[in-house]
Amino acid sequence: MEKPKIIQVLEDAKLAHKAGDFVNSLKFYEYFFDHSLDDDPYAFYGARLSHCLNGWGELAQEFPGAKNRLEAKKREVLDHYLEQREPERFHDYLTICRVLGVESDAVEQFLALHHSEPKSAAKLSKYLWNDLINAEQWEVCSALMEQSAQKMDELFAVFDEAARLKEFDPSFDNIRFDQHIVDTLLDDLQKVVLVLRYADRNDDIDSLQRQFHQGVESRDHSMLTTQVHAKSSFLFAGH
Repeated sequence: MEKPKIIQVLEDAKLAHKAGDFVNSLKFYEYFFDHSLDDDPYAFYGARLSHCLNGWGELAQEFPGAKNRLEAKKREVLDHYLEQREPERFHDYLTICRVLGVESDAVEQFLALHHSEPKSAAKLSKYLWNDLINAEQWEVCSALMEQSAQKMDELFAVFDEAARLKEFDPSFDNIRFDQHIVDTLLDDLQKVVLVLRYADRNDDIDSLQRQFHQGVESRDHSMLTTQVHAKSSFLFAGH
C-alpha cells in the first residue's frame, strides 16, 4: 500500500530536525498540522495531536522561531474554536497548551466558557476532565457529571474497548497491558468518587458503588476482579 503523501511531510519534518535544518522542519510540521485533516477529518487526527505537536514542541526547545509559531498557532486555533464552536478545535488548543507547558491557559478558557455557555463547555469536558480535577474544580466537575451512572458506563466502555484489543492484536495479550487497563479504570473511578464526595453527593456514591461491583461481576476479567478485591478497602474510602 502506498504511503499517504501527507505522512511523508511529517517524516520530512523529523528528518529535517535531525539534520539541523530547523527552518524547513518547522515548515513541514506546520504544513502537516494545517493540512493533515483536509481529505479525512479523522484519519490523521491522532498523529496530528501527538507525533506532529510533540515533534514541533521538541523543535521549539532548540529553535525560537518554532516556539513563536506554536504560540501563534495556539491563538489561531482558539480563535477558530470561538468562531465555529467545533470541539475538536478546542482539543487542538488544549494539546498545544500542554506542549507549551501552559495547561492552565486552557483550564481558564474552559472555566470562562463553562460560566457563560455551559452547554458548549460540556462538549469539551472529556478533553480536560483530569486537568479540572487536578485544579480542584470540584463544583465544575460535579456540574459536568450530572449522571454519575452515565460516567460509570463511560469508564466501563473505555475498559471494554481496551480489553478487546487483544482479540485483534496478540501483542496486547499480556499481563502488563491488563494491569494498565485495570489501573486506569480504578484510578478514573477514584476520581469520580472524589468529585462526588466533595459535592456531598453521598447517595450517588452509594449507587455508583453498587453499579461498579455489578459491572465487575458481569465481566470475565480475572485481574480486574483480583485488583478490586485487593483494593476494596479504599476504592470508596471515606464513605
